Formats: sequence, structure tokens, C-alpha cells
Amino acid sequence: MIIACCLALAVLLARPVRIRRPKPQPGSTVADLVRLLSIAAAAGLPLATALESVVDELSGEVHISVRRVVRSSRTVGLTAALLEAADLGSIAPALARAHATGSPLSQTLDAHLAAHGAERVFRALEAARTAPVRVMVPLALLLLPGFTALVVGPTLLDHVIDLTRFGR
Repeated sequence: MIIACCLALAVLLARPVRIRRPKPQPGSTVADLVRLLSIAAAAGLPLATALESVVDELSGEVHISVRRVVRSSRTVGLTAALLEAADLGSIAPALARAHATGSPLSQTLDAHLAAHGAERVFRALEAARTAPVRVMVPLALLLLPGFTALVVGPTLLDHVIDLTRFGR
């Protein structure tokens, strides 16, 4: 018994130690960029300064795109740099229009957030509407046999008992 315990302890201690590496954080999204720019606009920063201050808070492809916009804005201008940034989606042309016309940055960002929020709600509602159709087959296959056994089972059992008594 003592030998078995010592052997088990030796096996447990001899296991290779697994080093847990941190999982890579997912990259920032355009929605993160818009939220950060909205905070910077609420603080009163102009668009160029807001982009420069926000670029360090982002990661992934959005960080690279915004850094490219900030760098190229120094040579070709902010409006042209934003129009060239196709990988930022629909926010880049909206920011370029706001910068070129001088319209308030916060209103542009709020309109963009509202539009994409409504789009996200629409996608969620669409997924919720298709859920009953996708659930119907598993529900029928899993619940119907159990329900049938509960409803028909006692009656069938009574008949079997009656048939076995009849022969005696």
C-alpha cells in the first residue's frame, strides 16, 4: 500500500509542467475605433489629434490602418488619407466628409454608431426568427420518444400484465 502511494506521488510529480501562454487578444474592431474617437471628440479634440491619441489604444488591423492614416495625413492631408483608407469601412468616408465640411465630429460618430447598432439589432432579430425552425428537428427527435413512452408506456404495461394474467 505504501509502495503504491509512493509510486502514485512520483507519477504526479514527474508530470511535465505545462506553461500557460496568454491567449492572443483579438484585434480591435472599427466599432472600438468609433467609441474611442467619440470619447476624444467629447473631450474637444480635433479629428487629427483624436486619431493620433487613439492609435495607441487599438490593436490588430485597425491599429495598422489608423496608423497608416495618421502617417499619410501628414503628407497628403487628413481628408485624402481617410478617403484612401478603404479597410476602415464606412467610417473613413464619413470622417473625411465631416473633416472636409467642418461638421461636428461627435454627430458623425453618433450617427455611425446608431446606424451600425440598428444593423446589429437587425441581425440579432433575424437569427432569433430562424431559431424555432432550427430547433424543431432536435426537439422532435429528443422529446417525442420520451413523451410517447410516458403516455403510452403505462397503458401498454397494463395490457401486457392483463395478457399474462389471462393465461393463468
